[in-house]
Amino acid sequence: MGKKVENCVIISGAPEDDLDYYRTYLNEASFIICADSGYKKCQPLSVVPDLIIGDFDSADKPDNDCEIISLQVRKDDTDTFHCVKEAISIGFTNIIILGGIGSRIDHTYSNILSVNYCFDRNINCSLINKNNKISVISGKTILDNSDYKHFSLFALFDKCEGLSIVNSLYELDNVDLYPSDQFTQSNGFKDNACEIIIKKGKLLLIQSND
Repeated sequence: MGKKVENCVIISGAPEDDLDYYRTYLNEASFIICADSGYKKCQPLSVVPDLIIGDFDSADKPDNDCEIISLQVRKDDTDTFHCVKEAISIGFTNIIILGGIGSRIDHTYSNILSVNYCFDRNINCSLINKNNKISVISGKTILDNSDYKHFSLFALFDKCEGLSIVNSLYELDNVDLYPSDQFTQSNGFKDNACEIIIKKGKLLLIQSND
């Protein structure tokens, strides 16, 4: 039997000192796509990617046995966004982006937009680093505190209507949240889990431990 592929992990090139948390996600059931210099992070982890995509302006084109898609340096989409689109075209509905939160705020924001792009297409996508997980949610969501102790919510692009948060340190009951509002930042848990309900709109959910 062939390898069972359960999810797609995209490794982007943001500089990171500690890569050990990658091991949680780079299991044998993952299809791994590296965005440009992201392939260099696989080497110390003894991981071989399935696909590398990039214009290789920040790293030399690798001499790997895996498939490589070379892009033009001048293009509309970032290397990571190309990886996201390729993962969707292959058929993945669960995507994790590692190494996409870094010191370049513009690059990080572009990757947040990639998460939203996936959400709008019913693709589950999260942007993760050692201490944070960023995703987009709507409707009803159950959060637990097994991996992250804090969470923040922000109205994404437009007003969110009917936001309720149950069993958190700071609860809300059917309030509207605007993109400029910040009163939903740095919340926590009363017990092991809480419930987030939104009647209309999209929320940017940031879970963190730092």
